[in-house]
Amino acid sequence: MDSAHPGHRERVDGNAAGGLLLEIFGRDMTGARAACAHCEHEAALADAIAELDAAGVILLCRGCGHTLLTYLRSTAERTLTIGGLTRLQWSPDPR
Repeated sequence: MDSAHPGHRERVDGNAAGGLLLEIFGRDMTGARAACAHCEHEAALADAIAELDAAGVILLCRGCGHTLLTYLRSTAERTLTIGGLTRLQWSPDPR
């Protein structure tokens, strides 16, 4: 997040989105397996390309670059848009 460029998004791996994914799902989702509708690439969300800025995160498929999901937040609301994500699979928390 570059204060000199207010619209700039930092591009990192999906692990950097872990805190925002925790906010959405209430658990660590970086190990969840995501399948892309566009190229059928399947990998952990940690493997996705994350574009982060102050407004939220966009997760992109590492296989083709299409958007898997977008999470935006403001003081008034939260918005989760499922883009080209056909499946998100994870194991239950061990108790």
